[in-house]
Amino acid sequence: MSVEWTLLALRLLAVAVLYAFLAAAIVVIWREIRSTAEGAAPPEPAGTSPERDRAAWLRGLPDAEIAENDGISPRAGAVFALASPVTVGRAPDNGIVLSDECVSQHHARFERHDGEWWLCDLGSRNGTLLNGIPITRPAPMADGDVITFGQLMLTFEADEKAASDHSS
Repeated sequence: MSVEWTLLALRLLAVAVLYAFLAAAIVVIWREIRSTAEGAAPPEPAGTSPERDRAAWLRGLPDAEIAENDGISPRAGAVFALASPVTVGRAPDNGIVLSDECVSQHHARFERHDGEWWLCDLGSRNGTLLNGIPITRPAPMADGDVITFGQLMLTFEADEKAASDHSS
């Protein structure tokens, strides 16, 4: 009789583990769908132009491997001109595409407001770090800030000369 009870207990345990796995998978999928829906870039306000807003860059840190050279992703040391707004993530519709499995489809967004650049996490699964600190709400950036997406590190470089050239 004890063997039958043991088998029943093992079957119930297997069912419980299966349901826990399915629940975890649904939670991960739900978060990714929600972050994608919330991360849709808002339409650009009338009268603004990306050319005017190009006043900063992201540069891949030389000691951090940005991605394998797969023809789509940038390599370490790559430089990206920022236009407001621009999204970062694995999906091909982002302004900056990074093919690291730790980076979400739509991971973060850079925006410029009143001459200042801001970084917004879009509910990414592994979070976004600004100078090693996880951000949970939009955070202002300064020249030299280090931004981490998953395992990738980039540095923010403000270009004051470009900002003043475009404002005139």
